[in-house]
Amino acid sequence: MNPPDGRRALEALDRVFEAFTEEIGEEPTLGEFLEVVSLSAQPDEDVVPGAPFPLLMKAKRKNGRWYKAEPSDRVASLNDNTFAEAGAFLTLLVDRHTDGGTRTMSTGDLANCVLEVLQTAERAFADITAEDIQALTLPKAKKSFRPKTGDVIAIPARPRGHHFAVVIGYDRTGLAIGLLAGVFPRPQVGDPDRHRARHIPIHTGDRLIKNGQWPILGHHPVLLELFPDPPDLYWPAETFWGERLGEHGGAGALDGPIRHLSEAEARAVGVLDGTYRATYLEEYLQDQLNEGRFDNGPAPRSWL
Repeated sequence: MNPPDGRRALEALDRVFEAFTEEIGEEPTLGEFLEVVSLSAQPDEDVVPGAPFPLLMKAKRKNGRWYKAEPSDRVASLNDNTFAEAGAFLTLLVDRHTDGGTRTMSTGDLANCVLEVLQTAERAFADITAEDIQALTLPKAKKSFRPKTGDVIAIPARPRGHHFAVVIGYDRTGLAIGLLAGVFPRPQVGDPDRHRARHIPIHTGDRLIKNGQWPILGHHPVLLELFPDPPDLYWPAETFWGERLGEHGGAGALDGPIRHLSEAEARAVGVLDGTYRATYLEEYLQDQLNEGRFDNGPAPRSWL
């Protein structure tokens, strides 16, 4: 690591640990750290070809044995702050690699970069030290079909039928999709003009699309007009970085300006009651859809 980039990477890693310990009260185990990092971001396919989501990073001890994480439910209780810091840490590592003139990096390079920073920082987890880790590995995703912007996917509904969503695109938060209103008995889009937006765009992964559990029904880019592009992310009125965003919170694109929310919009998207999430693991998203989490509709929204 050259010194300027090295310092930035160490500072980004510190922020991940600080965010975790601020919520939990103690430092994470290695397993918890890897889980947070694995769920924090979807690397750009063009930069890290074949990177799966979740990343599912694994560790091997210096004694040659694979590290086995103890069961923990603490990661599930974290708010978005820890995941945001972990995503920023990963993005910094990827950007540092490509800034050196290399257009892509392998999944192995990414895992090695994470371990390099951990060992340079001489990090001690709750159950193991970075010095005792021989290697981190990151499996390459199986080659499969990648959904395109404008594709419509079907998500199984319970007890039967399908939820529909249109693929808006990829960014550092994952795959952005726009949920369409209703539950449909058959996996057929039909007339695109009959569809309406169900909720604000949300982020998830594409693993269940690639393995066929969420089939692609066709390409209907006209449905993108129902949703803002790029999608907004939302923050509470008092952000984790100490900024005050009006009375009810703020929203904005990942790299854009932040606007203040009305009370109605903040309540509708779940900012006021704390149910809003920046990204959803695929299985959890499917459960939330089936429990009616996104059935309050998108209005009122500034983008309607």
